[in-house]
Formats: sequence, C-alpha cells, structure tokens
Amino acid sequence: MTTEVANLSLDIENQDLAAVAVGDDMLAVAWITNGDVYVALSRGGSHFQVRRVDFGSSVSLAFSEANRLHVVYDRMGQIFYRAADQGTHPADTTFITSPGPGHNPQIAIDSRQWAHIIYESEGSIWHAAHQYEFYWNTELVGPGERPFLTTGPQRLGIPEYGWRDFALAYLSGNELHVRLYGITPFLLPGWLSVATLPVPEPVAGFARLDATEIEGQLWLYASWVSERSSTIPASPPYQQPTFSAVNPLAPDQLANPHQIYHGVNAVRWSSEDTPFDAGLRQTIAITDTTDTIIVTAQGLAETAVPTEMSLQLGLDPIGGSNPDSPDVIWSAPDAPVSFTQFSVSAPAQGNTATVFLRGTFNGSNVAGTAVWDAVTIQNGSGTNLDFESSFVTQDSLTVPEGWTAWYQDSGSGPTNGHDAYTVYAAWSDDGGSNWAGPVAVTANNDATGSTTGAIRSNVTPIIAAATEPPSVSFFYVYAAGDPPSDTTFLRFGRPYQTQCELGTTNCTDTPGIPLLEHSAVRPSYHLLAAPDPFNSNRAALVWDSLQTDTINKDVFATYAVLR
Repeated sequence: MTTEVANLSLDIENQDLAAVAVGDDMLAVAWITNGDVYVALSRGGSHFQVRRVDFGSSVSLAFSEANRLHVVYDRMGQIFYRAADQGTHPADTTFITSPGPGHNPQIAIDSRQWAHIIYESEGSIWHAAHQYEFYWNTELVGPGERPFLTTGPQRLGIPEYGWRDFALAYLSGNELHVRLYGITPFLLPGWLSVATLPVPEPVAGFARLDATEIEGQLWLYASWVSERSSTIPASPPYQQPTFSAVNPLAPDQLANPHQIYHGVNAVRWSSEDTPFDAGLRQTIAITDTTDTIIVTAQGLAETAVPTEMSLQLGLDPIGGSNPDSPDVIWSAPDAPVSFTQFSVSAPAQGNTATVFLRGTFNGSNVAGTAVWDAVTIQNGSGTNLDFESSFVTQDSLTVPEGWTAWYQDSGSGPTNGHDAYTVYAAWSDDGGSNWAGPVAVTANNDATGSTTGAIRSNVTPIIAAATEPPSVSFFYVYAAGDPPSDTTFLRFGRPYQTQCELGTTNCTDTPGIPLLEHSAVRPSYHLLAAPDPFNSNRAALVWDSLQTDTINKDVFATYAVLR
C-alpha cells in the first residue's frame, strides 16, 4: 500500500529525477533542471523546501545516522561535495573539496560517519574516502562503468567482524561486480568481499542494490533491466480493442437487443478502424476428471467486411492462460451475421480447465465487433457464464466479472516487432561471499502472454523483513502498451512492483502490480526507491511524471508500506 502522493515540484520546469535518500524523519530528493542541481528537503512533514544547489549533470545523496545530508555531484567533469547538518538545506552550505575529475558519482557513509564517493573516470571506477576537511584518499577500484552504492551503513548490519559499511555494484564488460566495504578482520577499513556475476544480456541502465540483516544473515540483492531488440516483424498490426457490456443499462433498461442472445446482457469488443485479435478467458472447475468437458457459446460478428473477421471458442484442458498455447483446442473459425452456436470438447486432464472466447479482425479503416453470450459447460462450472452479473475494470478495460481480457498488441510497436525487457536479480544470504543467480524475475509480458509494453531502464530492489515470509520487492516503471510506430511515446508508464519470496523465484505474475491508479499518476519515466533505515517495512518512492503539456515533468513522492 502507498501513502498520500505529494508533488515536490509544482512548476513548469522539466525535472530529470536523479537521487533520493531517507534519514531519521527526513527525506531528500534531487533532480536536474536545465543543467542545475535542485534538492527538495522535508523535515518530518509533507512540506518540501526546494532550492537550487549548483549547476551539474548528476547528483547523489546520503544521510548519516546523525541526520547529516551528504551531497555529491558532477560539475563540468569535476566531483563536488557538500554536507548539510540537520535543519540546514545543502543550498546554504559551501563546496568543501573535490576528490578529483569524474562523473556518475555515488555517495555512502561509513560507520565512523565519514563520506565515501565512488565515481567513474576514463573507463574506470574510483573510490575516494574522506579523511578530513580538505583531504580525500583515492584508490582505483578497477575498469568499469555505471557505479551504484547503497545509501546507509545501518542497512548492512553488524556481522562478526564489524560494520559492512556499504555495497558497490558496477558493470565491466559482460560482468557485474559487487563489492562490500567495511572493517576488515585486521580492524582496518577496506574491501571485504568481491563477487563477479555474469550478465546474460546487455544492461539498459544501472544495476542497483539493497542489503539488510535478517536473523543474523546479511542479505544482498542486485537487480537490473536488460533490453533485447526484436528481430521478428510485427504482423498483422493488431491493437487493443474496446471491451464493453452490450447493455450498459442492465438490468433496469434494455439497449442493443440485437446483440443479446439470452437475458438482458452480453459482452463485446470492437474497434473503429484497426485490426484486433482479442478475447476473454476464465479458469473453470472440473466436476469429473475422468469425463469429457463440453463447452458451447453463442457468437455474433458485425463488420462491413465479414471475410476479414472470425470468432472461435477455445478450451485448454490443462488450465493454462495462454491463448497461443498448443494445448488450446479451438473451434473452426466463423463470422456469423446472426447468433450461432460454437462448440468445443476435450477429455478432462485435471481439476481445472480454461475457456477462451476469441474475436479476430484483420480489416483496417473499417469497424469490427465480436459479440459473445450464453456460455454453457458440461462437466464443469464457471462464473458469470451468461454475462448477467456486473462488469468490472481490469486495468483500463471493462470486462464481465469472473473473466479476464487478453489481446494481441503487435501493431503499436516498431516495424521489427517488440523489444524484450527483462528484470534480472542476483542475491547473497552470507554477506556477499556466495551468490545465486542471475535469474529473470519479471518481463514486459501482458495478460495475453505476448511481449508488449516496455520496462524503463532502472529497477530498485527493496528487502522487507516485516512481510511474512520475508520478501524482496522490485520497483520500476512499466509502460502497458508499445509506442506508436516510429515514435518513442509511451502509451502509459507508471510505477510497478514485483514481489518475490526472499531467496527464491516465487514472484508475483509478470509484469507485476501497478502501485497507483491511472487517475493518480501521469505517464512516468524514472522511478527511484530508497529503504527507510528506521522503519524496515517502509520505502520512499519517487518518480517523475509528464505534466499536462506532455513535455515537461513534475516529481512526485510517496511511501510504500510492505506487509
């Protein structure tokens, strides 16, 4: 669940979200606007003080345990650092010192409350440890790019040999490197463990980390998004049709009686000028697993070009959800101009089976409508088979209660088909010594099982010990629908969550769960998540969303409570 959503930047500027950090009853968010670094700071309330800090191209934030806000940013290829004590905005502090030239800086605080900056310079990763006001001890970490740090030492617990202060992830070739920094067995600060993980596919953005101690085990999670270009042409150019009740006035009045076979309602999906391949599915309970399942339904097709349209009734006796599965048995395609009975049967193969209603329309620049009514099942039982019960909202679709809509969406993507976006994760339960994965935890597949939509380039893992069982949530922006041809405009991208049982691949269904309704958030591009170090079942979520002019962006924030 999420708390009230707050708009941090009520103006007409274009905000490029950059960083978020959570302190003791404090929240800081940073973004870049027209080459300037802005920080929004909240001190225990819903009011945010927004100030320009300096000009720069990237920024990172971290709170110490004393609620000191540490800020690092790239200013014309030089790393700049500031620190602001509680009650002071970083815009009111002065630049302290620079560890050297670089970009993509990240900052973390060690157990002694000193700042550490990891940054990229000339193809390598560098580590700068703050020693005193004007002095940094710098060291070469190794060749790599796109570093990412955890944001607070208290997240890493106190294992046997002392603090694990922070964890670092960066990319080098086809490998992800994860390192932990803290107090070594010789009681000196240094790197404690180094892991090298293979990357199955190119990484689209940064690999991000979270770490938490649970019952004496130090858990670490790394996650990232990979994009694989499609080589399969998108044909035919199907798009999402409009699902609706035939009689939206039911049960008090009667509308469209020519599209109702029995009772006062039926279901239909249609398009005014684009092709579609879509339908409804429902998993049914089987009465006798040794007998045959027989399903019938009444179908009607309406279009000016009947040769371009067909209806089919389908049955998957093993209960799958994919209409394109070879297990589905389909009736012969037909496009009747009046209600006609469709029938399909198969021997039962378990306690459940799935019924599919399909309508396919291949015409363009002309309207087409598929209508279904009066589904019957022998040797099984379902819900709302006559469509007389209420209709409900499924994402942006209106469907009969008890049924799930599916549709092909091949016509809205690039001419070479749909790119595949995959969220990968790897984890360790022993402080980074041994790792499992990488494994795929979710992808840009919709309810049809087809590849559609897009996952934005960054995903953040958040470990939650307060759930039962303990879990890890992956937060990202998912766009439910591909951009129109030859454009990069997303139909609708908004914050999503995939939750997995800790240390397993037992996860919520692809592509995940939307965190907010369409009415609460406009199309989004970047999502950042930061664990609350003082509340283990809470995380701050910050994202940018298009303003109503569809050009500029605002920055929004809320807290997600994980239970």
